[in-house]
Amino acid sequence: MNWPIYFKEKLIIGNPDSEIGIVCLWTPVNKIVDQLDKNLFAIAGQLYSKEGINYIIRNIFANPKIRFLVICGEERTDSGETLIKLLDKGVDGENKVLDSEFAQIHKEIPKTKIDLFRQNVKYKNLINVYDVAQIKLAIDKYKPQNKTWSEPEIFGEAKIEFDGVMPTDQSVFKIRKQFAGEAWLEIIKKIMKFGTVRESHHGNNCKELFNIATVITDEDPTNFKMFPYFQITKNDIESYLPKFMTGEKGTADYTYGERLWNFPPIPNQNLKYNQVDEVIVEYLKKYPTDRAACAVIFDIHDHTAKSSPCLTFLQATNVDNKLDLTVYVRSHDIFGGWLLNAFGLRTLQKYIADKLNWPIGNLTIYSNCAHIYDNNWPIAQELVKKYGHELDCTSDPRGYLVISIESEEIVAKHVSPNGKYLQEFRQNGQAEKAAMKLYNQLVLADVVSQVAHAFDLGAEIQKAEIAVKQGLKYVQDQPLQF
Repeated sequence: MNWPIYFKEKLIIGNPDSEIGIVCLWTPVNKIVDQLDKNLFAIAGQLYSKEGINYIIRNIFANPKIRFLVICGEERTDSGETLIKLLDKGVDGENKVLDSEFAQIHKEIPKTKIDLFRQNVKYKNLINVYDVAQIKLAIDKYKPQNKTWSEPEIFGEAKIEFDGVMPTDQSVFKIRKQFAGEAWLEIIKKIMKFGTVRESHHGNNCKELFNIATVITDEDPTNFKMFPYFQITKNDIESYLPKFMTGEKGTADYTYGERLWNFPPIPNQNLKYNQVDEVIVEYLKKYPTDRAACAVIFDIHDHTAKSSPCLTFLQATNVDNKLDLTVYVRSHDIFGGWLLNAFGLRTLQKYIADKLNWPIGNLTIYSNCAHIYDNNWPIAQELVKKYGHELDCTSDPRGYLVISIESEEIVAKHVSPNGKYLQEFRQNGQAEKAAMKLYNQLVLADVVSQVAHAFDLGAEIQKAEIAVKQGLKYVQDQPLQF
């Protein structure tokens, strides 16, 4: 048998008669096994992720002579602890490792086989131990059984089972677009891809993400840009704007406009209740660079009200001599309300800017609980499928980098969006992992803000390292000529 079955090129093969495997976790395997006699072990390799446990099981079942694992080296992703939990506790009925998060054993490996593996394969826990002497001591103490514990077996390949929901940290997503419509589609994509299904206060289900910060840069509130995927019309927008731009409450429990322009008076207190003209505008006229031009929409009594505002707070600020507006929304119905809110806020922002004779700047909408209700999931998915596959080709607001080679150095010159030279980074291209070392410089300097920009730079810097080491000509954005 051509063993090991999986990742043979990344594993170090020792003595085929040995019953010992060495699991080095994140520590480079050579740093440990180069100091060991290869006759002491059958196989050694790293375990970066919990998913890799599947391939340890598969490789050992293909060679069931292995009975003892030395689990050592640096732990970063709980892969070693999860392997130990598998060996100690096993799996549940769905092959999930007990007492461990996000650890799934392939369904093609039956639970009965996993139990057989656990019964016969023992381990020494040396997690975060790098001392080769301690590792060798654990190996020397093992007493061989000199027999296999099962017939060799190869399991079917794992089938990819993806329900469309991606793992994420669930908090703080930044979306920056020119127009509200582009931003809205991107928010829908994010929620449908990463959102967690929760039961809402109303009894139905929603997909929800937390803390989405959306920045709109170029929307013209006198001529909103419409998109074919909108679920609202221009007439809907025009009908909604008075709810932001006037203090008339009508028959509703409240409107955002009422709270902004005519906040409900508090008995026996002589306060200013027009928060737009009398608070924000007047304050910025007096103190144009201060940070207290704020409006509160959520009243203390709203905690017990029949219905209470979702948009709770608004702040106008002078950023580069433009009027920026930032708002906080405690609970945001993205499919049903976000677009109308954005158009209303952009109109309000222009009103304030015009009163101050300032240009209009960015609108930032901070949605704490951003959700899409289950009745809108089918059409949301259809919109994403039909319209959600265009790449964002806007330039990185932090600038761009010019990559070149000078002698044996890779040089990355950082240039601002308006063409001003800012700084440069240098790395000897002959050094081991030169590209990675230059990536690290750029990451630490925070010169990149867009994923697409980072991918492009990664490819270019890797090409530059190859060019230096192979003596080739390097020209940015051009293929290497071998």
